[in-house]
Amino acid sequence: MQTRHVAVRPCPPHRRHEALQRLAAAHDASRWQALAEAVDIQLAQQAPDWAGLFIAECVSDGQNDMLCGATWVQPLPGNMAQLWQPAEEDATAQALLRVAQQWVAERALTLCHTVISPEQRTRVVLLEGAGMQLIAPLRYLVAPAKTRLSEKPSPAITLVPWATLAHEEQHALISAVQVDSMDCVALREALGTEALIAGFYQQDAYAAANWYVVHAAWRDKTPETAGVLLLAPRPAADAWELMLMALLPSWRGYRLGEQLLNAAFGQAQAAGVERVLLSVDATNLPACRLYQRAGFIDYHREDVYAWVNGAKATR
Repeated sequence: MQTRHVAVRPCPPHRRHEALQRLAAAHDASRWQALAEAVDIQLAQQAPDWAGLFIAECVSDGQNDMLCGATWVQPLPGNMAQLWQPAEEDATAQALLRVAQQWVAERALTLCHTVISPEQRTRVVLLEGAGMQLIAPLRYLVAPAKTRLSEKPSPAITLVPWATLAHEEQHALISAVQVDSMDCVALREALGTEALIAGFYQQDAYAAANWYVVHAAWRDKTPETAGVLLLAPRPAADAWELMLMALLPSWRGYRLGEQLLNAAFGQAQAAGVERVLLSVDATNLPACRLYQRAGFIDYHREDVYAWVNGAKATR
């Protein structure tokens, strides 16, 4: 009588294609393209690092039988990674996630995240059982680029190209606008400024070309640095994405949000696109109310789970 068990090991090169196909089966159509892009980015590197790709094999009497699962910890800039989950939701998936978690800890990665739809309750149980915690429930919103909000009397803003700041000034400003921000608190605290900026660059093929320092001034006063507005073209969606809109604590409460959104709409419309996209932490109620007033509507929701610094994140 044959004995069978599951063995997890790093994926050998000859099984890589099969493993990636297995991973694709774990995700719905909205994530297939993202996985394909992740693989393309990996293959484009001079020395692709596939050390985080693991497979589970059914073993019969010491002989490898068939591939029965796969997971991939995809390296990202800023000492981060993304977990591409196994298709299964059983003991095989649990074994794969245990190995992936150990690998993340051994590499001392700052954060390894993955995303699921809010309704995937069995996935929640699987991920929480592997030590992951919810760090950001995200809403993805869209509005026509022709949208304009009525602006209340407030300081006037101007947009100054990001490149006018020195590298150290850019980092200092990004750090300063995060103080007491209500958006993705656990995620920001886990990453820090350096990793946040690396993530913005990684998301945007045109990084910094459409990034701005926001200056604001009361009537007859000298303009002061008030915040940041980071935009990114998304040609495949005929849209621009508002990646970050944030103000320094001293400039909050003056209704500058409407002006900043109008500036984003104006930039997108001038570029000839139809829509503006953004994502927001669903728990950031003031931001959600602003976007609702601007006519943004939900087109997708997902929850971000993560291993953070080898420990559980807290919200």
